[in-house]
Amino acid sequence: MKLLLPLVLLAFAAPLLAQSPAPESTAASSAEWGASAASAPATPRQPPSAFATARANTQATGDYFHDFGELIVRVRSVKWIEEICSETFPATAETNRHAYEVWLVDHGAFVDEVEGQFLVIDKYWGEASETARKEGLTVEQLQARVDSTRPGLRQDFHARGMRSFQARCDAYPEILLSPQLDLEKSQSELVRSVRLGPR
Repeated sequence: MKLLLPLVLLAFAAPLLAQSPAPESTAASSAEWGASAASAPATPRQPPSAFATARANTQATGDYFHDFGELIVRVRSVKWIEEICSETFPATAETNRHAYEVWLVDHGAFVDEVEGQFLVIDKYWGEASETARKEGLTVEQLQARVDSTRPGLRQDFHARGMRSFQARCDAYPEILLSPQLDLEKSQSELVRSVRLGPR
């Protein structure tokens, strides 16, 4: 049962990457996503999506499974955003796909390291007692839970309106160059926790 609790937390708390850091100003927030504050239309504040609500806590807890869930969703969201933008705005597809490939040149080893944690988890669970293995998820089920957060990311983008959505997609190549998307550094607490491995 001990393995099940962190996985339940993972299912509900994992989706964090798409959250941009708390903006210092409205202008900075708009500029980050490719629109000026003057051109951004005033829209009524909508309640946060389930995806946004789940992203509210971004601190590392020291619990490997929680922190891995937070980190893997951030890492995968970089690609998911490219895919969501390409599907919704095909004119951005080639540019954004190329921008992601360029981002991988600098960050591919880190992406591989984080994705490789599924092998670490599989080994860890394989060495667990028979009872613990029966109570826990398989690695495939865990991967499916992580991937199940992707529709929430799409919903979050759509909830902001098509104009804002397109501005984000148009700005995707520029956003990939931001310090926040150097995930190994910007998410250093989560990275440190995950690198310690399951305990």
